[in-house]
Amino acid sequence: RGVPGRVNNVVFMGMGEPLANYKQVIGAVRRMVDPAPDGLGISARGVTVSTVGLVPAIGKLAEEGLPVTLALSLHAPDDELRDTLVPINTRWKVSEVLEAAWAYAAKTKRRVSIEYALIKDINDQEWRADLLGKLVKNKLVHVNLIPLNPTPGSKWTASRPEDEQAFVRRLQFHGVPVTVRDTRGREIDGACGQLAAAE
Repeated sequence: RGVPGRVNNVVFMGMGEPLANYKQVIGAVRRMVDPAPDGLGISARGVTVSTVGLVPAIGKLAEEGLPVTLALSLHAPDDELRDTLVPINTRWKVSEVLEAAWAYAAKTKRRVSIEYALIKDINDQEWRADLLGKLVKNKLVHVNLIPLNPTPGSKWTASRPEDEQAFVRRLQFHGVPVTVRDTRGREIDGACGQLAAAE
């Protein structure tokens, strides 16, 4: 809007894995949440740190005394598919990643965000929604469904609207809070999954 304002929310997400750059990310978070004049005075609740599931680092983050929101990029509820979509899953399986997330929530009293990019005919089946619902029900959690954004040369595309709606209904059936996120930044190739260098 052309008018400077106070920053209330900061998200560590995008190119690269924030928890693989642990020392620098935590240093930046502390600078943000420390009160002025040493810091920016942003509430820790306004800071989100994303991860694909580096289990030891999630445990370490839980001990920092910084109740930031943990956003877990899950994208599949089963190891067979997640091994393909999120290669780190071959090291830490879905059950281990979720166990670390629940321990984080218990320690910080902060709700964990489960990020799930819906991909047509890949991870958007109702049975996967049911499996996800069973894995996260009755936990301190919120599921964010993200329509896959187009990227040049990608063989994948966003789910059909009816499949997206069916996925939402199955999660709601299990009592899981769920939101379908909008696709801000798509027009400048800056939306979720679009941050890549041009050839």
